Amino acid sequence: MLATSTAPAQQPEFYDVPFAPGQWNIGQPLDASHLRYCIDERDPDWEIAGDIADAIAGLLLEPQRYVVQSDMVREDITKIYQTLLEHCDVQMGFKLIPDGLPEWVIATRPYYEAEYVFATTDPSIETLGDLAPATTIAATMGTSAHLQLFTYVQTLAPEERLRVFPMGTNELSLDSLLNGTADVALVWGPSLWAAERENPDLPQLHLIDPSPMRPTTLGVAGLLLSQNTYLRTAIDQAIAALTADGTIGAILENYDFAATPAR
Repeated sequence: MLATSTAPAQQPEFYDVPFAPGQWNIGQPLDASHLRYCIDERDPDWEIAGDIADAIAGLLLEPQRYVVQSDMVREDITKIYQTLLEHCDVQMGFKLIPDGLPEWVIATRPYYEAEYVFATTDPSIETLGDLAPATTIAATMGTSAHLQLFTYVQTLAPEERLRVFPMGTNELSLDSLLNGTADVALVWGPSLWAAERENPDLPQLHLIDPSPMRPTTLGVAGLLLSQNTYLRTAIDQAIAALTADGTIGAILENYDFAATPAR
C-alpha cells in the first residue's frame, strides 16, 4: 500500500524518513526564546561552529548549545535525525555535497568554504602533475575529492598512473602519510588544520597545488528538519549579515582556520 501512495512529490515519503526510538513522544520545545543548536566535538571545526552559531543566535534568539556525545567515528543518519528531534533546531558542521542530503533535512546557506588538500612531506613537489608514476596517494574514501582524483588517474596512460589508496577517514589518510605508507595524503583542509593544532610536533607538511585537477571546494552549513523552512530563512539572513559585516571572517581569522567566508 505504501508503494502506491500518492503523497506530494515535494514531501518525503513516510518510509524515507528515519525512525528514532520514542520519536512520537518528542514534542516541540516550550521555550521559543532560544535558538537550540548542536555541535559535535568529532568535527574538526567544532569550536568555530560554536562561535558562528552564537553569532547567528545573537541576531535572532538566545543561544542554547548542545554538544553531541558519542564514541563512534561517524554517526548513521538515524542518529542525526534523533539529535535534531530531541536537542537542536540546527546542527552545525555539514559539508554541502551536491545532491548529498535526504529530503527530510534542509541546509542553511554555507557560512564558510574550505578545500580538500594534497599534503606531503616533500617540499620539492609543487603540483599534482609533478608526481612521478606509481606515487602513492592516501585519499579519504568516497569524498568528492577522492572521486575526482580517481577520474583523473583513469585518464592517465597505464604506465603514468598514480596509486590511490582509499582510506576510511582523514585521520587514517594523514597517518598513512606520516608512517611512510603513502607519499601524499588527500584530506579535508579543516581536518589537517585540526591535526596540526592538536599536535604541535607534527612534521612540517607541504601543500601541493592540485593542477591539472580543479580544487575540490565545499561549503559548510547547518542542517534543519525540512519543516523548519521559516527558521532556515532567518538563519540564512543572519549568515548573510554576519558575512557582510566581517564577523564570520574575523572568527575564522581568530582561529587561523583553513577556510574563507562563503559568498
